Amino acid sequence: MRGPVVVLGDTLLDRDVEGVVNRLCPDSPVPVLDEIAATDRPGGAGLAAVFAAALGAEVVLVTALADDAGGPD
Repeated sequence: MRGPVVVLGDTLLDRDVEGVVNRLCPDSPVPVLDEIAATDRPGGAGLAAVFAAALGAEVVLVTALADDAGGPD
């Protein structure tokens, strides 16, 4: 008998940002990105849990959750 896959670790929010760089920051030689689009997705242990579930596994995710504005409702 097989049990669930247990994923233990930090669950992060990864943000992929697309944009255009047309200038450098005036204070230092750092490119300034004008954001066109952004996509949020699970990261860290959350991403591992998503991949395991996509393969058909029953998944138990054990992670810490913050009690702040960015945390779950």
